Amino acid sequence: MKNKLASNLALKILSVVVAFLFWLVIINITDPTTARTFNDIPVEIVNENVITSANQVYEIMDGDKVNVTVKGKRSFVERLRAEDFVATADMSGLSKVNAVSIEVELQGVDSDMDYEIDWGNAMLKVKLEKRVTQKFKVQVEHKGELSENYVLGEMVAKPNIVEVSCGESKFKKIDHVGVMVSLNGESEDFETEYSPILYDEDGDVLDAVNVTFSNDTIKVSTKVLSTKEVPVEVRTVGTPAEGYSLVQTDFRPEKIRVSGTDEALEKAQPIQITINIDGAKKDIEKELPIINYLSENLWIVGDVGTISVRCEIEKTGERSFTLMPSDITVKNLPADYAMTFAADAPRYSVNLAGKESKLSELSLTDLGAYVDLAGYGAGSHLMEVKFTLPKGITMKNTVHVRVILQDRGDNSTDNTTASPLPTGNNSQQTQGSEG
Repeated sequence: MKNKLASNLALKILSVVVAFLFWLVIINITDPTTARTFNDIPVEIVNENVITSANQVYEIMDGDKVNVTVKGKRSFVERLRAEDFVATADMSGLSKVNAVSIEVELQGVDSDMDYEIDWGNAMLKVKLEKRVTQKFKVQVEHKGELSENYVLGEMVAKPNIVEVSCGESKFKKIDHVGVMVSLNGESEDFETEYSPILYDEDGDVLDAVNVTFSNDTIKVSTKVLSTKEVPVEVRTVGTPAEGYSLVQTDFRPEKIRVSGTDEALEKAQPIQITINIDGAKKDIEKELPIINYLSENLWIVGDVGTISVRCEIEKTGERSFTLMPSDITVKNLPADYAMTFAADAPRYSVNLAGKESKLSELSLTDLGAYVDLAGYGAGSHLMEVKFTLPKGITMKNTVHVRVILQDRGDNSTDNTTASPLPTGNNSQQTQGSEG
């Protein structure tokens, strides 16, 4: 029996070895060993207080992300995610060349399988520099638009001063600290929190990496004001020197948009400006600050700050015309009436004053002479002739004519001249009658 067992021992051992090898082959066929790489695993900084306590800041130059390769059974490797890896750089181990080894671990994964992690002995490299701390006034800026006919009022930041800490090189680029208020068609006061922003001298935004603020948010209270358009009125007092006249008065702007409290806007009156031209022999030009004419609690909207006024004064020219009754237009002749000028109607002298260049261009028809018969009845009437004169031309005398109105059914005769043709009913002024 013993010999029988001994004679089969080698065969049995061989069977076991073959079976084990066969098992390994089966296992590797069904769950082979494989490798998988996970790219850009973020590196977490630990113990950074080692640097900050030395009044320094750091800037990562290389190694803020790492690539990790895992080798193990396929069933294990394929269920891994990038979030399962934790990469850290311990600043307490920073070398003299400002580098520290990166360590990578798998966390939250339960497995009794063997695996290997390789990240190529990656290093985190940093640049150190002195930390600078300084306080800045918060400047409030805005973008966007309010509702139509509304303007921004006061914008108050709380706190209005913040402390900024950062590296010396970045600190040298800082011009100011601001917050950007976004406007989206608001029509009433509002309050919102914003993050502080660093700006350089060109108004460009600086990144806030390794920058700390004493306040992470700034609350801004924004006033929204109604607006109103008020007219500008300019009048003159006094008369120019003898032999001179006021040709025209020009001013700009003719309207001003203002903002203010609801009560002040409701009470807002036209801006009234008085210019003294007494004794003037030349043009009068003035730039008048609008603010001097605004009531309390009103403010100018826009960039216009002054009202420009120009009173054109010229030496007076004179010219005379001879006016015949036939040159006079009749307006508003009553129905069923005939009108004639008195038989002894003379020629009339019309004396004008104004700018010589305008006077020289005038013709008799430009004077627009007319009488208005609206409201008159039968009889003889002494009437003032009215004139429609060009701008800047004035009358130096008055002209009266006698007209006779007669009912067309009255057969009585009168020693009269031929009646001029009547015009349409576009009357303006009437003159008292003499019966």
